Amino acid sequence: MVPHTINADQARQFYDRLGAGHDRAEWYEGAAKLRGLELLDLQPRQHVLSLGVGTGKEHLLISETIGWRGLAVGLDLSPVMLNIAAWLTRTPQVRADVRSIPLADASFDRVYSSYLLDLIALDELPVVLAAIRRVLRPGGRAVLVSLTEGVNPLSRSVIGAWKLAFRINPMLCGGCRPLELADLARQAGLHLLHREVVVQAGMPSEVLVCAR
Repeated sequence: MVPHTINADQARQFYDRLGAGHDRAEWYEGAAKLRGLELLDLQPRQHVLSLGVGTGKEHLLISETIGWRGLAVGLDLSPVMLNIAAWLTRTPQVRADVRSIPLADASFDRVYSSYLLDLIALDELPVVLAAIRRVLRPGGRAVLVSLTEGVNPLSRSVIGAWKLAFRINPMLCGGCRPLELADLARQAGLHLLHREVVVQAGMPSEVLVCAR
């Protein structure tokens, strides 16, 4: 895996500028995000944390599914994204870095993250995964969706071109690069329940389901 990517300040500035344009990536991210929501196994009244909430499109579906007696909290580093998500979902939003989640231990039944961890440096991923485990309740579930390595000739070619662009300038890729998180999740104390790769428009995404 590529060890380094853009830093937190660069990521915040990039996604502040991108704003609602972030949803243009749905043409290759949308299917994996929806599959992740299916595997999250949401139930009414649950407490759910969305890490890297972005524009809040998936967070809105989470909030609607758990209902008004549940709690849906969004977290993002970008104030622009948080404002968009707050307007769309009318749910609590927290501005913070995922490397240090300022929320109580064992406070969420579910954690959902899509296309965030592929922005995190390799040596910081264990810290982030440990933080995810910390905020999960015993028996709670995390679904992590990230760009990953190709699994067929087309997706391998697409990822090869993506990596080339990343080497030229990581900002061309929004700082995202392919990950394979299963081993790191296990090392952080999470139990791997399921892993699959969703390919949309030639772009492969890993959907990882873990439990505390």
